[in-house]
Amino acid sequence: MNGVATLSSKVYLLLALLLTGLAQANPIHHHYFTSSDGVRLHYLEAGRGEQTLVFIPGWVMPAAVFEQQLLALSDKFRVLAFDPRSQGLSALTTLSHAPQRRMRDLDEFLKAAKVKNFILAGWSLGVLESLDYLANYKPKGLRGLILIDNSVGEGRPPGGRSSNFQQTMNDPKKREAYLSAFCKDIYREPPPPLVAQAVFDSAMRVPPTIAIQLMNQPYPREYWRETLEKQNVPVLYIARPWLKEQGAALLAKRPPELITVNIMEKPGHALFVDDPKGFNDATRSFSVAAFARKGEFSHR
Repeated sequence: MNGVATLSSKVYLLLALLLTGLAQANPIHHHYFTSSDGVRLHYLEAGRGEQTLVFIPGWVMPAAVFEQQLLALSDKFRVLAFDPRSQGLSALTTLSHAPQRRMRDLDEFLKAAKVKNFILAGWSLGVLESLDYLANYKPKGLRGLILIDNSVGEGRPPGGRSSNFQQTMNDPKKREAYLSAFCKDIYREPPPPLVAQAVFDSAMRVPPTIAIQLMNQPYPREYWRETLEKQNVPVLYIARPWLKEQGAALLAKRPPELITVNIMEKPGHALFVDDPKGFNDATRSFSVAAFARKGEFSHR
């Protein structure tokens, strides 16, 4: 059964304000499509052309978190941001949230949006889901990867979560306190209020069982490293200093033309919100070069 729950009118109002009026030159558009298992999924679009940047948000996050990328980068590219099932403005559903289903959603999203040549940009959990997608679907139109502030299986494992995470998620009061703190801690500077509200509302909307499932990826760390090693496309690894060791490992093993590492010292986890200019400048420069690169692209 597909249990669909709508966001509150307050959230729709906030997102409507966020996505209208702020983008006179490059308006952001809402789009919906229905997945093959009947779930209504949402994505945002700005700009035009065949060169497309596709943004995938992190754990329980909405597409709206990429508002400043949709506005700023759509002068040069078509820019899309996806709301995975049960996140943002996509339908809340009791159907599967297993990785295989979410990867199929991503593939169906790219087809629904008629994406051809594209750069796939994943943030946090979106890094892992982007790599999982490439491991299973090997899209012909991929021209580059932007991996934002998460481990890619290099070097030493990062620290784990506290052992009471599941208990916290299943306690309504503790869950709200945890998510409230989480949604504040991803920034180092105060974010735009409407973005902050959209992020918190999306996080609170995801049911505890789904939030727990999404956090527990069923793959060893080697899966991400080996998948990335097979991608014969340019990669921009853009992260905070805690991932500097992994950036160095990528620089050591990938050909220079296939790796750019940008360690941003000051922003928080949502570094594209904290320092949109720095992030957007790096993304624009990388993407122009990646789309201009000649030759065949393959997945080894």
